[in-house]
Order: sequence, then structure tokens, then C-alpha cells
Amino acid sequence: MSDYTPVRNPSLTGQPRYQVADVLPSQQQPSILDWLEASGRLLARETNESEDSSDEEITELMLAEDNSYQEEEETEESMD
Repeated sequence: MSDYTPVRNPSLTGQPRYQVADVLPSQQQPSILDWLEASGRLLARETNESEDSSDEEITELMLAEDNSYQEEEETEESMD
């Protein structure tokens, strides 16, 4: 006495495992990029000088030598 009732879902279909699958029809919808261009919502990215300078600042920080940890070690040794 099971209370199982099969659920009918027309979105799901069953196909035998070794049968060749049907080809899905292509949807003739434009891509999101095409839609943005057609609707005028796609805006060109403006380059800011601040972005370029931040890249330079990051490069400078990466190349700079940080000796602050050596100074901390020296002060700790002198306190002992």
C-alpha cells in the first residue's frame, strides 16, 4: 500500500538510453550582447587616468623593498 502518485511534468520526457536523441530546435533569440547594442544600453568603457596611475602605484609597491621588519627585530633585540 504505497501512497506514491506519479507526478506528470510535461517538461520532462523519457528516451531509451541507446536511441539517438532528437535535435533541439535553435532559439532565434539574440544574444545579450546583441540586445544591449540594439537597445543602446551598451556603453563604451571610459579610461580613467586614475586607473592607469593605480597600476603604476601597485607596481612601485611591489618593487619597493620593505625593511620595516628588520627595524622591528633590531628594536626587540635592543630591549632584551
